[in-house]
Amino acid sequence: MSTMDGQVVIVTGAGKGIGKGIAKLFSQKGASVVIATRGEEEGLQTEQEIIDSGGEACFIQTDVSIEADIIEMVDKTLDRYGKINTLINNAGITVFKTIEEMTVDDWEEIINIDLRGTFLCSKYVIPAMKDEGKGAIINISSNHALSTLPNTEVYAAAKGGVNAMTRSMALSLGSYNIRVNAICPGFTDTPHYRNWLQASNQPEQTENEVLALHATNRISSPEDIAKLSLYLASDDSTMMTGECLVIDGGLSVRLYHAATF
Repeated sequence: MSTMDGQVVIVTGAGKGIGKGIAKLFSQKGASVVIATRGEEEGLQTEQEIIDSGGEACFIQTDVSIEADIIEMVDKTLDRYGKINTLINNAGITVFKTIEEMTVDDWEEIINIDLRGTFLCSKYVIPAMKDEGKGAIINISSNHALSTLPNTEVYAAAKGGVNAMTRSMALSLGSYNIRVNAICPGFTDTPHYRNWLQASNQPEQTENEVLALHATNRISSPEDIAKLSLYLASDDSTMMTGECLVIDGGLSVRLYHAATF
């Protein structure tokens, strides 16, 4: 697998879950990793774990729904490392309510973090990538952008927007040797997933039903998403741009699911 020696990578939402898995793998492959997340405790913990394992990391407290935070994050990254090679727009939230229950505040929070945050982080990182003469932007989207469920309207809209923006950005930035791709995970073993399971009436039965929906009979780990991110950031994928890649263990390819066949 490709190394990332000498590369500077920003990972938003890297304090836990998928983002943390990405940050740790990139550091293992030699990258200097900026942990851009809004939770101070989890951000510092991820930073320390990477440093303790011999990697280079820097926590910069960042709320991607706040433009000033993003500008400061980019400036601090350039002050410390002098360049930015890869941006991984991972920060995101989910709120599942009926459309009648969903409020304007819910809408704004989800859109501001999941979609607007991806736009703003990209906007302010692109000049540094142009200075380098190349770059990679990887947007962590969702399989909800392609197929979805009841009561996920706003989340699906945000992630659908991420996919559409990915395609347009790839066209806009290709002449600058900046590639833009999206990864669309399904169920992933994160704290959010575990909390969701525990909130169900029968966690063990719910998990068995989830696993049965997958051709692989397992869900993704953060490391699975990290490995695909590493490929898309590396020179092994120089002809890939504008793609929205589903990684969900075959969950979304099934026509329907029935208990008897």
